[in-house]
Amino acid sequence: MKKFMMSLLVILVVVLAACGGGSEEADSPVGTTWKWQEFQDTADVNNVTVPNPDNYTLTLNADGTASIQADCNQVSWTYELDGGSLTFNTLGPSTLAFCGEESLDTQYLEWLGNTATFVLSDGQLSLNLIYDSGNMVFK
Repeated sequence: MKKFMMSLLVILVVVLAACGGGSEEADSPVGTTWKWQEFQDTADVNNVTVPNPDNYTLTLNADGTASIQADCNQVSWTYELDGGSLTFNTLGPSTLAFCGEESLDTQYLEWLGNTATFVLSDGQLSLNLIYDSGNMVFK
């Protein structure tokens, strides 16, 4: 009986360890620097693959501010996170440099400003835009 109880205890510890593991972190996009990978147009007409994701980042800070790199520009917005809802207050300081004809900086900021909800899955953050107009995908 003692051997059985020890075996049961070991199994219980293994199961609890497998179930634990920081699920709070996995459910929140806060605290990670996300790199923009692509825009998926709902109509599958205007999809965009980002040529240099390191130039387009998003960090949702725990204090409610968002640190954004939009190619050669730095932007600071605030955001509201409520369950699966995510919205940005697009009024905030920004550098206003011209990043070049090929830059996606203006489009990136416009799409970010139209975020309505988010989904986290397999290390990927998808921002769903208002009016079901598309998704911004980050890793």
